Amino acid sequence: MQSDLEKKELLLTLSSNILNALLDGLSMTDQETRQEILRMCGEACAREEHWGPATLIAGRIAEEEDDVERILARANDEILWCGKWVMQGDHIESTCRECGCSLVRFGVVKNTKVFCNCSKGWVQTIFSTLLRQPVRVDLEKAIGFGDDQCRYIVLLGEREE
Repeated sequence: MQSDLEKKELLLTLSSNILNALLDGLSMTDQETRQEILRMCGEACAREEHWGPATLIAGRIAEEEDDVERILARANDEILWCGKWVMQGDHIESTCRECGCSLVRFGVVKNTKVFCNCSKGWVQTIFSTLLRQPVRVDLEKAIGFGDDQCRYIVLLGEREE
Protein backbone atom coordinates (compact mmCIF):
# COMPACT_ATOMS: atom_id res chain seq x y z
CA MET A 1 0.00 0.00 0.00
CA GLN A 2 1.30 3.47 -0.93
CA SER A 3 1.91 6.08 1.72
CA ASP A 4 0.40 9.55 1.39
CA LEU A 5 3.85 10.89 0.48
CA GLU A 6 4.27 8.29 -2.27
CA LYS A 7 0.82 9.15 -3.64
CA LYS A 8 1.65 12.85 -3.67
CA GLU A 9 4.98 12.20 -5.40
CA LEU A 10 3.20 10.07 -8.01
CA LEU A 11 0.58 12.78 -8.60
CA LEU A 12 3.31 15.41 -8.91
CA THR A 13 5.17 13.29 -11.46
CA LEU A 14 1.96 12.65 -13.40
CA SER A 15 1.03 16.35 -13.29
CA SER A 16 4.51 17.28 -14.46
CA ASN A 17 4.35 14.86 -17.39
CA ILE A 18 0.90 16.11 -18.41
CA LEU A 19 1.87 19.80 -18.14
CA ASN A 20 5.02 19.27 -20.19
CA ALA A 21 3.02 17.38 -22.84
CA LEU A 22 0.51 20.25 -22.95
CA LEU A 23 3.32 22.76 -23.38
CA ASP A 24 4.81 20.66 -26.18
CA GLY A 25 1.37 20.60 -27.81
CA LEU A 26 0.97 24.36 -27.43
CA SER A 27 4.24 24.84 -29.29
CA MET A 28 2.43 23.43 -32.34
CA THR A 29 -0.32 26.07 -32.23
CA ASP A 30 -0.22 29.58 -33.64
CA GLN A 31 1.52 32.22 -31.56
CA GLU A 32 -1.66 34.16 -30.75
CA THR A 33 -3.43 31.08 -29.35
CA ARG A 34 -0.34 30.05 -27.38
CA GLN A 35 0.08 33.48 -25.85
CA GLU A 36 -3.58 33.81 -24.87
CA ILE A 37 -3.75 30.38 -23.22
CA LEU A 38 -0.56 30.99 -21.27
CA ARG A 39 -1.64 34.53 -20.35
CA MET A 40 -4.69 32.91 -18.76
CA CYS A 41 -2.41 30.49 -16.90
CA GLY A 42 -0.34 33.40 -15.57
CA GLU A 43 -3.51 35.14 -14.45
CA ALA A 44 -4.62 31.99 -12.61
CA CYS A 45 -1.22 31.78 -10.92
CA ALA A 46 -1.47 35.43 -9.82
CA ARG A 47 -4.78 34.56 -8.14
CA GLU A 48 -3.41 31.42 -6.41
CA GLU A 49 -4.04 31.70 -2.67
CA HIS A 50 -0.72 30.13 -1.66
CA TRP A 51 1.14 33.23 -2.85
CA GLY A 52 -1.02 35.76 -1.08
CA PRO A 53 -2.78 35.79 -3.63
CA ALA A 54 -0.70 38.33 -5.50
CA THR A 55 -3.74 39.94 -7.12
CA LEU A 56 -5.30 40.68 -3.72
CA ILE A 57 -2.03 42.17 -2.49
CA ALA A 58 -1.77 44.24 -5.69
CA GLY A 59 -5.37 45.40 -5.29
CA ARG A 60 -4.74 46.47 -1.69
CA ILE A 61 -1.62 48.40 -2.75
CA ALA A 62 -3.58 50.08 -5.57
CA GLU A 63 -6.27 51.19 -3.11
CA GLU A 64 -3.74 52.59 -0.64
CA GLU A 65 -1.23 54.26 -2.97
CA ASP A 66 -1.39 56.74 -5.86
CA ASP A 67 2.31 57.37 -6.51
CA VAL A 68 3.91 54.92 -8.96
CA GLU A 69 7.24 54.92 -7.11
CA ARG A 70 5.46 54.07 -3.85
CA ILE A 71 3.41 51.37 -5.61
CA LEU A 72 6.62 49.82 -6.96
CA ALA A 73 8.34 49.97 -3.56
CA ARG A 74 5.44 48.16 -1.93
CA ALA A 75 5.13 45.64 -4.78
CA ASN A 76 8.84 44.86 -4.35
CA ASP A 77 8.33 44.34 -0.61
CA GLU A 78 4.98 42.55 -0.60
CA ILE A 79 4.65 40.52 -3.81
CA LEU A 80 6.96 37.55 -4.32
CA TRP A 81 8.96 37.97 -7.55
CA CYS A 82 12.40 37.07 -8.89
CA GLY A 83 13.68 40.64 -9.32
CA LYS A 84 13.04 44.25 -8.37
CA TRP A 85 10.62 46.47 -10.29
CA VAL A 86 11.97 49.91 -11.22
CA MET A 87 10.59 52.87 -13.15
CA GLN A 88 12.71 53.64 -16.22
CA GLY A 89 11.35 56.69 -18.02
CA ASP A 90 7.92 55.79 -19.41
CA HIS A 91 8.00 52.11 -18.48
CA ILE A 92 8.60 49.73 -15.57
CA GLU A 93 11.13 46.94 -15.80
CA SER A 94 12.55 44.02 -13.88
CA THR A 95 15.51 41.76 -14.48
CA CYS A 96 15.60 38.27 -12.99
CA ARG A 97 18.75 36.18 -12.73
CA GLU A 98 16.67 33.03 -12.25
CA CYS A 99 13.25 32.02 -13.53
CA GLY A 100 10.47 33.54 -11.44
CA CYS A 101 8.16 30.55 -11.92
CA SER A 102 7.91 28.15 -8.99
CA LEU A 103 6.89 25.32 -11.33
CA VAL A 104 10.15 25.75 -13.24
CA ARG A 105 12.33 26.29 -10.16
CA PHE A 106 10.99 23.11 -8.54
CA GLY A 107 11.34 21.07 -11.73
CA VAL A 108 7.63 20.50 -12.36
CA VAL A 109 7.75 21.95 -15.88
CA LYS A 110 10.57 22.48 -18.32
CA ASN A 111 11.69 26.04 -18.82
CA THR A 112 10.74 26.60 -22.45
CA LYS A 113 10.18 29.51 -24.78
CA VAL A 114 6.49 28.61 -24.83
CA PHE A 115 6.07 28.61 -21.04
CA CYS A 116 7.60 32.09 -20.63
CA ASN A 117 4.27 33.50 -21.85
CA CYS A 118 2.74 32.34 -18.56
CA SER A 119 5.01 34.69 -16.62
CA LYS A 120 4.11 37.51 -19.01
CA GLY A 121 0.46 36.86 -18.13
CA TRP A 122 1.29 36.93 -14.42
CA VAL A 123 3.09 40.27 -14.78
CA GLN A 124 0.26 41.72 -16.91
CA THR A 125 -2.34 40.69 -14.32
CA ILE A 126 -0.36 42.11 -11.40
CA PHE A 127 0.45 45.43 -13.06
CA SER A 128 -3.04 45.96 -14.51
CA THR A 129 -4.25 45.54 -10.93
CA LEU A 130 -1.51 47.65 -9.30
CA LEU A 131 -1.87 50.54 -11.73
CA ARG A 132 -5.62 50.22 -12.42
CA GLN A 133 -5.04 50.49 -16.14
CA PRO A 134 -4.27 48.24 -19.09
CA VAL A 135 -0.61 47.39 -19.54
CA ARG A 136 1.41 45.58 -22.16
CA VAL A 137 4.26 43.34 -21.12
CA ASP A 138 7.26 42.69 -23.31
CA LEU A 139 9.75 39.98 -22.51
CA GLU A 140 13.06 41.21 -23.95
CA LYS A 141 15.15 38.32 -22.66
CA ALA A 142 14.27 35.03 -21.03
CA ILE A 143 16.12 32.10 -19.58
CA GLY A 144 13.58 29.94 -21.42
CA PHE A 145 14.81 31.56 -24.68
CA GLY A 146 18.39 30.58 -23.81
CA ASP A 147 19.37 33.96 -22.34
CA ASP A 148 21.21 34.25 -19.01
CA GLN A 149 18.41 36.32 -17.44
CA CYS A 150 14.79 37.38 -17.87
CA ARG A 151 13.97 41.02 -18.57
CA TYR A 152 10.36 42.20 -18.36
CA ILE A 153 9.16 45.58 -19.61
CA VAL A 154 5.74 46.89 -18.51
CA LEU A 155 4.36 49.53 -20.86
CA LEU A 156 1.71 51.70 -19.23
CA GLY A 157 -1.65 52.42 -20.80
CA GLU A 158 -1.25 49.78 -23.52
CA ARG A 159 -3.17 46.55 -23.99
CA GLU A 160 -1.57 43.24 -24.91
CA GLU A 161 -1.64 42.69 -28.64
